[in-house]
Amino acid sequence: MSEDWPMTAISAASRPRRGPFIGPRPFDARDGMLFFGRTGEISELTRMWQGNRLTILHSDAGTGKTSLLRAGVVPELRSWNTRVLPIGQATLPPVWPTAALSDHNPYVFALLSSWTIDQSPVRVAGLSVDDFLRKELGIDKYGQPAPTLAAVDQAETFLRESAGHEYHRCRFLDELFEALMQRSNLRLLLSVRTDYLDQLLRIVKGFGGLPYAEFALQPFKLDDAANIVRKSVEATSGGMVPDRVNEMLDELSKVRDGAGKERERTFTIDPQLLQVAGIRLWGDPAAQGHLADTRPEVAVDQALRDFCTRTLAEIAADHELSPDSFNGWLRQAILTIDGMGPSSSAGVTAAVVHSLEDRHLFRTPQQEGLRVHEPRQPQLLGPLLWASTAPWPAVPPDPADRLHAAVQALSDGEPDRARRLAIGAASACPPQATRTRAEIESLFGNIAYEQDLLNQAIAYYRAAARIFEAIGDSTAVGWLLVAVGRIALKQGRESSAIEDLRAAVNRAPHDLIVQTVLGQALWQAGESQAALAVLNGVLDRQGDTPEARRTRGEILADLGNAELALRDIRQLRSHRIGSSTRAAHALALATLALTDVAVRELDDVLTEGEDSGPVLLRAARVRKLAGDGDEAARLAERAILALHPPLPIHQRRAAVHLLEDP
Repeated sequence: MSEDWPMTAISAASRPRRGPFIGPRPFDARDGMLFFGRTGEISELTRMWQGNRLTILHSDAGTGKTSLLRAGVVPELRSWNTRVLPIGQATLPPVWPTAALSDHNPYVFALLSSWTIDQSPVRVAGLSVDDFLRKELGIDKYGQPAPTLAAVDQAETFLRESAGHEYHRCRFLDELFEALMQRSNLRLLLSVRTDYLDQLLRIVKGFGGLPYAEFALQPFKLDDAANIVRKSVEATSGGMVPDRVNEMLDELSKVRDGAGKERERTFTIDPQLLQVAGIRLWGDPAAQGHLADTRPEVAVDQALRDFCTRTLAEIAADHELSPDSFNGWLRQAILTIDGMGPSSSAGVTAAVVHSLEDRHLFRTPQQEGLRVHEPRQPQLLGPLLWASTAPWPAVPPDPADRLHAAVQALSDGEPDRARRLAIGAASACPPQATRTRAEIESLFGNIAYEQDLLNQAIAYYRAAARIFEAIGDSTAVGWLLVAVGRIALKQGRESSAIEDLRAAVNRAPHDLIVQTVLGQALWQAGESQAALAVLNGVLDRQGDTPEARRTRGEILADLGNAELALRDIRQLRSHRIGSSTRAAHALALATLALTDVAVRELDDVLTEGEDSGPVLLRAARVRKLAGDGDEAARLAERAILALHPPLPIHQRRAAVHLLEDP
């Protein structure tokens, strides 16, 4: 037994409740007692964030950006009573019936839900980024706008092109940066991997070259890492730090090949790999004794191998890849001399590569305009080569993990894989996990809806509603009924839709967005006065309900009440108004005989709403009022054929009338 790698003996009475290391996950506020080594960075980034409209925090993956924000900077700011929102992410939104909202942007919804993590996502449903910030930005004691700090972590996730939601991704970027430009009291911090920094800066320049401050987070120096280990062990055990800590850190700085032969050394310590090795060596304090004779080089190598094999097994399970084919791809990717990746994909899609990045195994820097594949840290080269030939551990069928993977698959534009993963989640879900089961059924509904299997979507949404009803979540029931009602509208079953939406209002009587959707449904059913009555009620209760005001403005424009329509539309404070509303604005202007101005507004509107029935019909009416009957008839014909969205029945009749009477 080695005497110079001892673990301090701790009596049962004084044994700590946790070990000195947390493993590969990020630190958060509850880990503050173990978050060492970043005092200077906390102070500098705090000042930078407060003093600049836009701050960009960047580093390689695994260097600790998320930990710095969650465990360091945000708690520091809150200790000074600074107004700072929870750390935001635009990655995966909560499981939500996507059919419930007419223009559901998953990036916007995910970000706003994370900025209000302690509240129901209902609160932000249907809001734009600017709508949300207008309500959230603070006022100081003198009644003046007070700076509000907001951060978006993992910005690389919305800088990548999206197979399933590219339009929404671009709209999200527009909304985020336009809100930053318009809200002078917003202090926005974007955290991004250095691999994607140039891409982010190009976007910033595209919005007028917004001034920004840049903070580059570095890995630990060897002396700093040794100090972190010492403080971490002392904070949890009160004992002495093993004498051979430097040997452990020396091993972490070595780059080995697949045979374990040392190739080179680095002069810094990766923060995540320090945690991976540390939790292997210390782990649960109750289990320290068996490590007394552990050699550092053996323990570190085994920790990195286990980290790689476990992570690869989870990625393979998420993406339904066979270990053999995935292993072959990995060997080619790692060993390819030019770094350009393997010649055979073996089913490894862009989504798989993104998972390898997001799980901190690979990085994909750009070389000559192309992204290359390489281990995230040189120290992972040997463990990854070893893992590519070794058996992987079985992945336990955890229903929450399977559900998360299914949501990600749907976001990746792979609904069939999403369905299979959701089936796996349902099979693994125990009877007592009622809410998880309801979310799985709701996800099945989303998958069916995206594939235009509308009757299936309704059946799944109703099944989810029954489960939520059983656990007393009336709000969730209400929104699922909204989704069912919207699908019924899409199918042309107006009376059924209104019945479901009235039931939704009964379940969520104080939810103004649900009532707004009822108003929209009544209008689509041709019940204009009933629709206006509902929307008037919403705006009487809460004037700052943008969706209700927008809808009322469009209805009033269609009815020819131009003055009131313009008043509503011009009160919309969002700087990104959709094509449907802009077409209604043009129609209101034309109704007031301002036809030249109205016609000029149509060019951009028709580009964005080229397959929207309501947009095309309003454009046709503008042309008719401008005296261009032939163009009006042509646009009316396009409106009748449009599908995204199609014309409601009563508006279809109006389009036919324009076509027959040019």
